[in-house]
Amino acid sequence: MVPLLALVASGCDSGSTPKAPTGQVVATVGGQEITVRQLQAELSRAVAVPPAQQKEQRRAALNFIVERTVLADEARKEGIDKDPEFVLLNQRAADTLLVQQLQAKIAAGVPAPTAEEATRFQNDNPNMFAERKIFDVEQIRMSVPSDRSVLAKLQPLKTLDEVANLLTENKIAFQRGTASIDAIAQTPKLVNAIMALPPQEVFVFPAGSQILVNQIRGTRVQPFTGEAADKYALNVLKLERTQTAVQRQMAAIIAKAKSQIQVAKEYQAPTKAPAPPAKTQAKTGG
Repeated sequence: MVPLLALVASGCDSGSTPKAPTGQVVATVGGQEITVRQLQAELSRAVAVPPAQQKEQRRAALNFIVERTVLADEARKEGIDKDPEFVLLNQRAADTLLVQQLQAKIAAGVPAPTAEEATRFQNDNPNMFAERKIFDVEQIRMSVPSDRSVLAKLQPLKTLDEVANLLTENKIAFQRGTASIDAIAQTPKLVNAIMALPPQEVFVFPAGSQILVNQIRGTRVQPFTGEAADKYALNVLKLERTQTAVQRQMAAIIAKAKSQIQVAKEYQAPTKAPAPPAKTQAKTGG
C-alpha cells in the first residue's frame, strides 16, 4: 500500500502546499481532521515500545489512521455504506462497542478493595498464600469435544488410564504428559476442591479451548507472602468484585427489559410441561 500520509502531506492534489495542522489536530484528510485524542485511542491498543521507538510508533499509527480514513471515504463514495450487508455489520459492531462501554462504565464504579480485605482474603486462602501449593500432576490434554456427552462419561473415571481408554474408544485426540498447577493461578474454589479430593483422585477442569484431566503425583509448598502477595490479593478481589458487579447489573438490565421483548413463535424457548401433582400417601395407624 502506498504511504498515503506522505501523499497528503505533499499536497500533490493542489498547486499549493497546505498549511500544517497545529494544536490538537495532527493531520487532515480532505478537510477532515484527525485529532490527538484519535491518535491516543489508536495507540492505546498498541504494544508498548521503548521510549526511543515511541516517536516512530506514533508516526506509524497516524499513518494507519490516515490510510483508513482515505479508504473509508472511498468506500462511502462507492455507496458501500448503504449496502444492506454493511448496515447489518455496522449495527452489530456499534452494539458490541456500546455494550463494552456499558461494562466499562459499570466496572469504573466498583469500589476498590481495602488492605484489610486483601489481608482477610489471604488468611481465608492459605493454600494460595502462606501455604501456597504447587501440584505436580500427570495430565491429559484434549480439545473440547464436539460431542459433549463425552465429558459426562469422564465423571465416574478414577484413573488416567481409564480416561485414555475412553478417549481412544471415541477417537478423540489427546496428549499425555506431566505438568505443574500453581494454586496462586487458580480460583479459591478450584484450589479448595483439589485439596478436598481423595488421594490419587482424577479431576477435570477447562483451560481455554482445552480440557485438562489431572492426577496429582506430588504437592510442594512454596509460600507467597509480603508486598507482592498483598498486591496480588487486591487485584484478585478487584477483578472478582468487578465481574460480579458487571454480571449482576447486566442481568438486571436484561430482566427489566423482558416485558418489552416479543419473539416470533418459532423462535421461542419450549414451554416446560407442568410437574404432575404430588401423590399423597395414606397414613396408617402403624
